[in-house]
Amino acid sequence: MMTYRTTIGFYMETAFHYEVYKNIIVALQQQGHPCTLVIADLCEAEFVGEMAALIKTLKHDGLEVMLLSKILSQKIVLATMVSPYYTPVLNGTARQHVRAMYGLAKDRWGHAWWNAFYDLILCYGNHTRDKLNIAGCALTVGNPRFDDWHNRQYDRQLVRALMRNKSKPLVLYAPTFGELCSIPYWAERLNALQQSCTLLVRLHHGTRLKSSEAASLQTMEKYFRKNIVNSLSSFALLEAADLVLTDNSGFIFDAIHAGKRAVLLEWPGLKDILQGTETYSDCSSAEQTARQHIDTASTLEELQMLLSDSVKSSDPAELEAFRQHYCDSYQDGQAGLRAATAITQLMKTPQDGAKNFYLQSLREQLFTK
Repeated sequence: MMTYRTTIGFYMETAFHYEVYKNIIVALQQQGHPCTLVIADLCEAEFVGEMAALIKTLKHDGLEVMLLSKILSQKIVLATMVSPYYTPVLNGTARQHVRAMYGLAKDRWGHAWWNAFYDLILCYGNHTRDKLNIAGCALTVGNPRFDDWHNRQYDRQLVRALMRNKSKPLVLYAPTFGELCSIPYWAERLNALQQSCTLLVRLHHGTRLKSSEAASLQTMEKYFRKNIVNSLSSFALLEAADLVLTDNSGFIFDAIHAGKRAVLLEWPGLKDILQGTETYSDCSSAEQTARQHIDTASTLEELQMLLSDSVKSSDPAELEAFRQHYCDSYQDGQAGLRAATAITQLMKTPQDGAKNFYLQSLREQLFTK
């Protein structure tokens, strides 16, 4: 026998997903909707442990926490489930499903067939909306996580501390994990770069927690043990940084969204990987398209030249157009509210109603700039 609960669930497989959801949850709670974090306790133990540690630190009034295993075993059905991507374990867990994006990299994954399972897809910009507007279910709302950036709701004291007595440029290195990761090719060279800059490292949770990434983690700890700043606010780090280094990570778009100068690292064989099917990225994927607009470096000498003040940065108008199309069409700190309003309207719509009409009406009322 199924048990129905009139709550909105937010599915989490990593601690990072809370940052994706936080501002949507706050707006929904202000509108009177009960919200629940749904912890995927069936995934890798390291990820479950990190989520459990996060929950102990949260100061989020009225936010319930449930285990996915309990929902499945007790056949609990929520009013709505919000998730960053669709997975078979979510089948039957809610009457309606909403996708809240967690990043823009790897189009072949982000725009895959499983998006057809969603009743509503919340998009940062028109790039994703245009790709996923299945039967009119995609809406451009902006990036709710970046509301904290636009509203300056992060650790300002940390920013001041990072920028205090800054005698050398502050460079933030944020690599991805897996086959598209720059760590095996760049770690030793970046270690040499520390003579001319202060290098801080923000590792992907995949690098930190996946057993398959143990070699990359060991390499980073060998060269940068004192430089790893995973626990610090990414927005504070972005504000303080003079330059962001990354590779094929979704952090590319964090840097662009924040208006920070970025350099994308390259290495021999990268283009061959993108031609194959080993990854969810290819030459037309968003993170590869970004290389047309921002600087790239394949050698330490190139990177050192880009660190100099004499090098002209990317065209501001081109970068702004890219930012609006991909990262956030609004950039006004209200994305969480727009997302919450869209979810509320979806819940009010009869399941057998005309979804296309509802979505078109919602666009006209709420999402016209």
